[in-house]
Amino acid sequence: MEDQENILPLYEQVRRSILASIDAGQFTESGFLPPEPELMALYGVSRITLRRAIGDLCEAGRLQRQQGRGTLVLPGKVRQTLVSLSGFSETMDGLGRKAGHRILLCDDKPDAPTVRERLGAISLIRFDRLLENDGMPMTLETLWFDAARFPEVVAPVAAGQSFFAALRDKAGVIPAHAERQIDVGFAAPAERAILSVTASQPVYRIEKTVTDADGRPLALSQLITPSNLVTYTIKT
Repeated sequence: MEDQENILPLYEQVRRSILASIDAGQFTESGFLPPEPELMALYGVSRITLRRAIGDLCEAGRLQRQQGRGTLVLPGKVRQTLVSLSGFSETMDGLGRKAGHRILLCDDKPDAPTVRERLGAISLIRFDRLLENDGMPMTLETLWFDAARFPEVVAPVAAGQSFFAALRDKAGVIPAHAERQIDVGFAAPAERAILSVTASQPVYRIEKTVTDADGRPLALSQLITPSNLVTYTIKT
């Protein structure tokens, strides 16, 4: 530990040292910390002190305890621009990260009259997807669009591809505008299980409506993202 940090509680010194090691690449993102005995020897602290430091980092969303496997180092925050029209894959590609779309549900006859009316959909389809950042859960998304208007987009999305890319490449449509409504709350039990967050960790809830150049809705997305995984910026 650095001399100037000696006035800090020991667990806080360990917490900062672990963070520094993550930033330096000694403990890699999406990898596991060394076993407790190694960390105790490395920092010269007791198990109680080490576990308090790790517990604080778990609460902050930088680490995650996994039963029977160890303590996982979570990816750092992703910066996203709220006014951007880029889709999830495009955003991750721009950051040098690997995007994933895991399909959790596909419903071609959803009971959602309000969404159907908002999109003006003839044949509304719903996809529940887990958006992944370098293989790690990041965002739980419910995606709605009109399968009658974009039939060629259904199969690529069902296969786990980017909706924006399929819309552009298969339907020849490029979104022109997006409106987002943002709230902050806590995840429901089922959402926590999918996103691997605790009951006390806040999440962003975003509703995003994408439209074409004429203002006609193309799709509606409802997204849930743990607040520790993303920082939103606004450019004017």
